Amino acid sequence: MLRFRLFGIPVGVHATFLFLALLGATMYRGFDIAIWTGAAFVSILLHELGHALVARGFGAVDVKVTLYGLGGLTSYNHGGVMSHGKSFLISAAGSTTGIVAGGAVLLAGRDGAFAGVAPEVAVFLDSFVFTALVWGVLNWIPIVPLDGGHMVRHLAAMVNEEKAPLFSQVVTWVTVAVVVPLAITNGFPFAAIIVVVFAFGGLREYRAQKRSKRQTRGPETPLDRREPPEFPI
Repeated sequence: MLRFRLFGIPVGVHATFLFLALLGATMYRGFDIAIWTGAAFVSILLHELGHALVARGFGAVDVKVTLYGLGGLTSYNHGGVMSHGKSFLISAAGSTTGIVAGGAVLLAGRDGAFAGVAPEVAVFLDSFVFTALVWGVLNWIPIVPLDGGHMVRHLAAMVNEEKAPLFSQVVTWVTVAVVVPLAITNGFPFAAIIVVVFAFGGLREYRAQKRSKRQTRGPETPLDRREPPEFPI
């Protein structure tokens, strides 16, 4: 795993992150695939830094970022004192950062800021805008363990913390029942598969937490991210 620090935050890049190159191969050829992968790296890293910097700003410690597979993970320890409102903002910060950055580049391009750039630069900018906006919007889909699913959990926890994990699972599977048929009928079967994989990952997390609660007979801590979800982006 490649490791470095950015703004004082440890960042790890797992070899599985190169899976994104396969997605790039569906749109580009030759060296453009490498450019796509580099743009996706910058975009997803920016997304995760949005989570990480806001979490640190709210007092979280041991903040770490890992990029892998289809995206990334920001993990941290809040010491059990993070409010649900702050946790919601942390979950929302990643996509917000990506959408703002991608939107800014898109608008600048429409205003002619990048007119005449080299073809390689154009590919990088197009890829960055695509990943920043698409990754950002998809992450707000209310499916645990995507950011949108965590946002639902935090909102529900403001009303009933004990029932919040169950409520977020109900919302997750209702969303899956709507999104998967739409994705398939519109010619995006791969997206449907990814949605189902994410949803089952969130279900495994939920069941593991329930087992842990039964074994310890202690209070459940469904929003504690010291043990990170398995498939977040």
